[in-house]
Amino acid sequence: MKPNNYIIIMGLTLLCLPIQLSHGQGSRYTGSYKKSGVIQHTRQSNFVIEGLEFSGTQGDIISLYACENVIIRNNKFLSSNNIGIYLTDCKNITITDNAFDNVRTALRAHRSETVKFDYNDVLNVGGLLALSDNTVNGFAALFDKVTGSGNSISYNAIENIFGDSSPGDIINVNQSDGTPQSPIMVKGNWIRGGGPSPNGGGILLGDIGGSYQIAEDNILVDPGQYGIGIAGGHNMTVRNNKIYAKKQYFTNVALYATNYYEKEFGKSHTIRMENNIVNYTNSHGVNGQSWWIGDNMKPVAGIETNKYDKNLTASILPTKIIGRAGSTSPAPPSNPGEETTLLPEDSSIQIYLDSYNRVCVNVVGTLISPTAEIIEGDNKLLVPLTRFHTVLPDRPAPGNYTILVKNGDKAHLKTLYVP
Repeated sequence: MKPNNYIIIMGLTLLCLPIQLSHGQGSRYTGSYKKSGVIQHTRQSNFVIEGLEFSGTQGDIISLYACENVIIRNNKFLSSNNIGIYLTDCKNITITDNAFDNVRTALRAHRSETVKFDYNDVLNVGGLLALSDNTVNGFAALFDKVTGSGNSISYNAIENIFGDSSPGDIINVNQSDGTPQSPIMVKGNWIRGGGPSPNGGGILLGDIGGSYQIAEDNILVDPGQYGIGIAGGHNMTVRNNKIYAKKQYFTNVALYATNYYEKEFGKSHTIRMENNIVNYTNSHGVNGQSWWIGDNMKPVAGIETNKYDKNLTASILPTKIIGRAGSTSPAPPSNPGEETTLLPEDSSIQIYLDSYNRVCVNVVGTLISPTAEIIEGDNKLLVPLTRFHTVLPDRPAPGNYTILVKNGDKAHLKTLYVP
């Protein structure tokens, strides 16, 4: 199941959301953009930022402070030595189908809940290598004290061209805690290019602690000093990833797990590293069994299932991973370049799971529409809304769902986890 799922239940007026053809990793948007300056919101809720192009801006491009229920989609971020999207104390933020080109960091989410950074293109983070001091490097996505359910960094296409970029940890999950039922997911990303930071690499879980994080089904080619690491915390899983690196003067190890922060945050436990396939050549020309487990992280479950495959090459990624949406024809946003305000949440509409984990909707008052539209990934289903209590058919597969119910001029947006 894709981690970014929507069930949309509409009344008489259907909220216009662009339905896009799936083509794999990265942004799926090929519509138009409107030039914009920086955007900043504080304590705002229920709006969409879409169809904008940001270039030549000073400071962070989109900054949200204590905002809720926001969608940032179908935008282009060009040439900034600051952050593309900065969040602090926010909740339920979805960032999807955007293109980031030569920004220092695409996303930094700080002290926030339910953040999704999925299906984005990210090219060259950190700034020109010649201008880098090698201590303040860029990230494609940084979760910094992100908590709760429904958090995801998934299905992104990320490429760093050597010399035109200076990434640190390309994806970093720092002091962040998922839940047992809904771990923080780093899934299905394509990452090519990293280094020469002596500490940076592809994906880092458990940085300065944290819990309930999973990195799975990612493909990494030449991502830096390391491929995927676990630096601390508990209930961490790294599985089913493919990692390749040729010899470079900064390459070290494909996989590692150690607790750098045991004194501050206590011992690690419940660590899994399984079914990963690697061919990673270090700076001395050594490849083979390219994983390292620190003594304070042992035992690591599943370590014996990881494999070195000498036939693994850079061809595990296609030649072109950025801008692959050109072969699709998605619809443009309904109002390109404008922020769309969602209707405020209304207490007359209730969305919940019943004791059988079915998604239920209660509507108090007149039903405006006889049908509902449910969208899950690329599938659509029309369901009658003829009763005040509606149980959605075909119980969804397990995962996090953002559900929007609209009945006339009333609406309610909610995120649920279906176990």
